Amino acid sequence: MLNKCFSKRTLSVAATWLLIAAPFTFLQAQNTSPQQAAGHVAAIYRLGGQSTGTYHESTSPDSSGVSVTSIESDLIFNRLGTKLEMKSSTQFQEDRDGYLTGVSSDQSSSQQSTHLAVQVGNGSLAITTTTGGKSYEHSAAFTGRLLGPDGARRLLLARLREPGDSVSYQTFSAELGSVTSITSKLVATSDDVVVGPNKISGLKIEQTVESMPGTSTLWLDHEGWLLRQVVQSPLGEIEALRDEGGRAEPSVAEGASLPEETFTRSIVKANIRLPEERLIQALKLKITQKHPELGWPELETGNQHVVEKTANYVVLEVRRIEPHNAVIAPTAFDSASARYLTPNALLQSDDTTIQEIARKVVGNERDAWRAAQTLQRWTNDNMKFDLGIAIAPASEVARNRRGTCFGYSMLLGSLARAAGIPSRLRMGFVYAGGIWGGHAWVDVRIGDEWIPIDGALYSPGAADAARFSFFTSALEEGTLGGVGALGQLFSNVDVSILEYTVDGKRIVVPQDAPPFTVHGDDYRNPWVGLSLRKPSSFKFGDLNAAWPQTDLVSMEGPQGQRIQVKSLSASLPTGKFDVEGEFTEEGIQAKRTSIMMAGHQAVMESSEHRAEALVSAPGTTWALVVTGPNAKRLLEKAAASVKLTY
Repeated sequence: MLNKCFSKRTLSVAATWLLIAAPFTFLQAQNTSPQQAAGHVAAIYRLGGQSTGTYHESTSPDSSGVSVTSIESDLIFNRLGTKLEMKSSTQFQEDRDGYLTGVSSDQSSSQQSTHLAVQVGNGSLAITTTTGGKSYEHSAAFTGRLLGPDGARRLLLARLREPGDSVSYQTFSAELGSVTSITSKLVATSDDVVVGPNKISGLKIEQTVESMPGTSTLWLDHEGWLLRQVVQSPLGEIEALRDEGGRAEPSVAEGASLPEETFTRSIVKANIRLPEERLIQALKLKITQKHPELGWPELETGNQHVVEKTANYVVLEVRRIEPHNAVIAPTAFDSASARYLTPNALLQSDDTTIQEIARKVVGNERDAWRAAQTLQRWTNDNMKFDLGIAIAPASEVARNRRGTCFGYSMLLGSLARAAGIPSRLRMGFVYAGGIWGGHAWVDVRIGDEWIPIDGALYSPGAADAARFSFFTSALEEGTLGGVGALGQLFSNVDVSILEYTVDGKRIVVPQDAPPFTVHGDDYRNPWVGLSLRKPSSFKFGDLNAAWPQTDLVSMEGPQGQRIQVKSLSASLPTGKFDVEGEFTEEGIQAKRTSIMMAGHQAVMESSEHRAEALVSAPGTTWALVVTGPNAKRLLEKAAASVKLTY
């Protein structure tokens, strides 16, 4: 296994869930609006032809014209046997002119919900966020006026009369926890939408949101009620379609079952395989934007440097950095460190459980960097990866010790703050197993330096350079405002490795260099230093597999035999490699022996029809797996042909 808390089948998709939880649910809340009279509308969400949730909106005006609009959303996904549910219930209070006076919202994508209470003043918001028995208050300034759902409806119906007409307004997003601007452009005044057995004519509108990439399309009836909405997400097109008469099928409660290919949309296959990926010291990348109109998020930060930038591509250098000087913890609380030490609704360093863990783990250690590494190791040892949790505050993560990489980061960042070490969140892409996938990790500040550190994709000390971020935040507002930057790159870029440094050796990757070569029976991958010769009666199978597969090479025999060479290096073991767990996962329970492979002593277990040998090399563990008749004998023969060079 890669690591006991990071399964080789479950590279983190937390960032993908965040993009759904934030922009899509936010757009729903702003797109549909009540009539001046009391009313209600319901819709069904669909993804890939499957029902994946429900939407309900109702409005209750009083005799003075003041109205309350309630919007409830429930999105459900099933992936690898795990159910993820993202729920929100929001009430918008507006005055008789449609201006927002207050917002109350409950949101959850885990066991623990978060409550948001907003009071709108003259140019300022008073925001209170409550979760895990703790409340956090902050204020946010804005200019102009904020519209609520009813005010937005009136504005759209009054100003969008001819195709090409557009209008912009400001409102508050409960999902993002911030003020944002929405621009709506009328495409057609009469466009039919099929709702059940009926066709309903409505306004077709293109809508952009200041804090989110891309454009969504929605259809409103001529009184401003939702007919249909289409939003592009990293998982594909998600549709909300009006549900007339509450005819939602029972499958809605179960949500959509997402196939493998749904997730491959948000990952990028690497041009070569990296060796010792968690020990990469430096990396130069070319990131090519498939949709230049989306622009670029901020890429220059800490250990990342933009070498070249155009509308179509960016050349980025990433370095693995260590602190230059020893620093004593706790860090002094001052104007420079306050936002990185103060607890908030996500990084809950004031939680009793988190403070207790930090005290026990750090003990008497006063060196800030050694203390941070101790907390990193503890996080990796004590957390379990769980796809069913998307966004959870640190108090829940500390209690249940489960989550995606986002949860690992919330826990590690909070533990660091509790120990007096400033921390911030970073999100972006990480390299693992031949692909670039969404990931989250933490920076800790040691003196004047921000040092990346990762509790999920573990390597001792500073995080490797095989990653780059495009969202960095102290999360001081306790929300994910600004997370829309992720959508500029997820599912929208190609990433090419131009050069890398490992073990002090700088390797330049020529343009159009092949990921491997095959000449007759010989396979060679110069990037990971692997070469082998297949038995002459065998044929090569898939030679270009990537995550979630761990095979680099597979060979098929004439009698149904199968030989696989696997790289298990996505995460370095925290201690000894879990040999027992790997053999169990491969279904092998037999007497353990040893064998020489590539000049290294390998551990082997074999049964009549299955055998596996494991060898640990710098920065990785290799597995040779044989299935079929005379498995042990065939493995011994195959092992003799394997060569590893570094």
